[in-house]
Amino acid sequence: MESNRVIFSRIRRAYREAVLTAVAFIVAAAVAAAQDLSAPLPLDPSIRTGTLPNGLTYFIRPNPRPANRANLRLVVKAGSIDEADDQRGLAHMLEHMAFNGTTHFEPGELVSYLESIGARFGPHVNASTSFDETIYMLDVPTDRSGALSRGFEALGDFAGGIKLEAAEIDKERGVVLEEWRGRLGAGTRMQEPQIAALFGASKYASRIPIGTPENLKSFPHERLRDFYRDNYRPERMAVIVVGDIQVAEVEGFIRQNFSSIQRGAGERAVAQIPDHVETRYVSVSDPEQTASSVAMMIKRPHEPLETAGAYRRSLLRLLALQMLNARFAEISRQPNAPFLAAGAGSDTLGRTIEAATLSARVADGGIPQGLSGLALEISRLRQFGFGAAELDRATKAMVASYERSYNERDKAESPGLTNELIRHYLTKEAAPGIERELALVRQFLPTITAAEVGAVAREMFADGNRVVIATAPERAGLTRVTESALGDALRAGAAATVTAWRDEMATRELMVTKPTGGSIRSRREIQEIGVTVLTLSNGVEVWLKPTDFRNDEIVFSSYARGGVSLASPAEFNNASLSASLVGLAGVGGLTPVDMSKLLAGKTARAVSSIGTYAQGVSGSSSPRDLETALQLASLRFTSPNRDPAAFDLMRRQLETQLANQEQSPAFAYGERLGAINTVNHYTSRSLTLEDVKKLDPERMLQFYQQRFANAADFTFFFVGAFKVDEIAPLLATYLGALPSTGKAESKRGDLRIQFPASVVRERVIKGKEPSSQTTISFFANTNLEEMEDYRLSAATALLQARLRDILREEMGGTYSVSVGYGNTSPEPGYGTVSVAFGSAPENVERLTRAVMAEIDRLRRDGPSEADVNAVKQAEKNQIQTSLKQNNYWVNSLQAMHQLGRDARKIPQRLERADSLTPENVHESFRKYFPANRHTIITLVPETVPQSAPAAGSGAR
Repeated sequence: MESNRVIFSRIRRAYREAVLTAVAFIVAAAVAAAQDLSAPLPLDPSIRTGTLPNGLTYFIRPNPRPANRANLRLVVKAGSIDEADDQRGLAHMLEHMAFNGTTHFEPGELVSYLESIGARFGPHVNASTSFDETIYMLDVPTDRSGALSRGFEALGDFAGGIKLEAAEIDKERGVVLEEWRGRLGAGTRMQEPQIAALFGASKYASRIPIGTPENLKSFPHERLRDFYRDNYRPERMAVIVVGDIQVAEVEGFIRQNFSSIQRGAGERAVAQIPDHVETRYVSVSDPEQTASSVAMMIKRPHEPLETAGAYRRSLLRLLALQMLNARFAEISRQPNAPFLAAGAGSDTLGRTIEAATLSARVADGGIPQGLSGLALEISRLRQFGFGAAELDRATKAMVASYERSYNERDKAESPGLTNELIRHYLTKEAAPGIERELALVRQFLPTITAAEVGAVAREMFADGNRVVIATAPERAGLTRVTESALGDALRAGAAATVTAWRDEMATRELMVTKPTGGSIRSRREIQEIGVTVLTLSNGVEVWLKPTDFRNDEIVFSSYARGGVSLASPAEFNNASLSASLVGLAGVGGLTPVDMSKLLAGKTARAVSSIGTYAQGVSGSSSPRDLETALQLASLRFTSPNRDPAAFDLMRRQLETQLANQEQSPAFAYGERLGAINTVNHYTSRSLTLEDVKKLDPERMLQFYQQRFANAADFTFFFVGAFKVDEIAPLLATYLGALPSTGKAESKRGDLRIQFPASVVRERVIKGKEPSSQTTISFFANTNLEEMEDYRLSAATALLQARLRDILREEMGGTYSVSVGYGNTSPEPGYGTVSVAFGSAPENVERLTRAVMAEIDRLRRDGPSEADVNAVKQAEKNQIQTSLKQNNYWVNSLQAMHQLGRDARKIPQRLERADSLTPENVHESFRKYFPANRHTIITLVPETVPQSAPAAGSGAR
């Protein structure tokens, strides 16, 4: 029996919670009386919306960024939840079939056409299927004659003109089965009991969108046609168009291509997710799982965000999650923290349920402690709510975020606006426009109290409809936590004695002593690209490019040569992790938690990094917070904290991360691939537990300080919304005062990484699932010559498209194939081109031969003009968009400087794309795909015979 003291404690706690909740709702009622919270939020007036006679809805929003581009979306309220038992996986199969023959496009023709106008399969041409909806995505140029019209023809075909020919269906079965195969592994094996706990007796539990391999192999063609006819109905569809378009023209295209689709009969059934009073517990483990974690989901009915009142409640929930996450960040840094990291968020389950989520990453064996820690913090929240200082910081951050979006309202990019309209159609999320949203935020936030947020948090994290899921590795010496142990841990945390949260905060300024500053020694202009170059008195060089791409953004980066290449092999691990340690420890005597509190409401960041051959500081800010960002950058150079607690946290995180890495097939494969392709170079080896024991925080800090000791080695690049003459004094004050010897002393290390001198073939045997991965790598040393690099990159893009057509579309042997070029920039001498694909183990040799045969053909005969033109057009489309982005310019300026190239050529990249020809791309295939110097490394499961893969027709 419980003691009287415990019983009375529970009564007092329940009474306190009831009083706090009552007070909060009294305040909320007073606010509601003063405001019409039931008023629906209007749609942004810039959006044209309508409904065709057959029931199809459309939304059209003109937006000039990016210029000459349009996002076309067909959103269909049909997904795997609409499948019959013998149709499992067919919603997803239908999505695939939309690209395999329609009224206006023969099989393969649509993708080829779109690629010919620069739309890449994947980023610009794609689709997705979920439980409740299917979304088709086409991003097309609007400055190319006929492209927009053809895009609407394709979208209309998706809605009502997919042919579903038997031969094409059968060919696509293999592709979808390979997509299913690519998802196999520990996560999928542990998925079933988790899904069952979340959805219970709901139909959702048996309708995973990928379907079942048995049904995908054998379903009758007619059942796919049935699904299309029954579920693709105009009253369940929306066409969403955002971009550089004319509204009237687009409305005409919609009427032309969608009006003839016949309306269906009957209402769409809603699959319910039953409530449950009891908490459900699931504990799963797997031999290939590499980390331990625990999560809790508390389900509640979904509330559409349609009215002012719903918007206000959404702000309350966002504030609660933001403040709770700030607490978790602080707790995770404590020496005896119950978890390594934790977070709170929200999710949706089906069309009727949303959920508050809590999750924690823990050390192996620490799941009960992690769950108790989460429960304890929810108990603290229930009893004492949030403090005024916490709410003040969260409110400042929220206002700053909305204000920044408002300031950028005329520079908003189309993809974000498109996604907002998709949510508006599917979940009834209001889309009133940023002007209205900022007004609501400014209206509501002053009326919100900490007590009211606490009351909403208590509702979010109630005891009912709760699911607890634990996942862990399965290995000797580690006992799987039982469901009953999870229950005990949850109850123990909830019953623990807690006190109010102590919100300690440094009251000092970011920089206790500001630098006296330096001066500008010289100035020059690069007029062709609108850049001003300042040389400061301490030797720092600063490149400045003002732009009007964004109204409220400045981005910056910097570099100096050196990096971890200057560390000895024995010191490599200390050097590699030194910047990460500073990131955990903080700078200027402030921890990252202190810093986040101090900077609440400001838009400014700066981070330091140490790469293989360079080190630097990068960041961003709003124009008004640039001085804060420069202070942060200065502290990264001059004042890294020496914090034993931060090193202990790093050590614990690394030990947990590495404890089970060797159980992962992907780790074993990646480790062997790196070792072979670098001839066992020490930089390719992953960190081990033994390595962690040898880490020395003093040597790590010493290496960091050495790399940032002489500012004269550094070149900075600033791009964004500023005027040179206005920010120059700030740059002189902060960057000009960085410690310096007065002259550049930059050092260069040569790691001398090598590629095998001949052909190497090897199998890595690991894993339980019938799934393989293959990587074919070629030695490709361009010596970092600019045009050689560019043409080789074009060759890889062309090869990827060709292999997609062969391996996926013709052979049905893989879901995706990637081709990439990598090097050791800025140091020449090493480079690789790698072809990677997944497949069934029994298909590895067949697909490898096909890859080598196509490379042989391209090496011998060269590419077609059409294939080169497709790559050229995609590149030009990308450049046209990128040249209007601050990040592209800051990265390009730094890369050109680092490689000793002429930055004035950046705007000439459109002409560079025009210089591609079948002849010079052919030359890249001859040079950089050597038949006598490549590797073929394949991951195969333990049940497959261990013979080497076939050489392929191209191996000599």
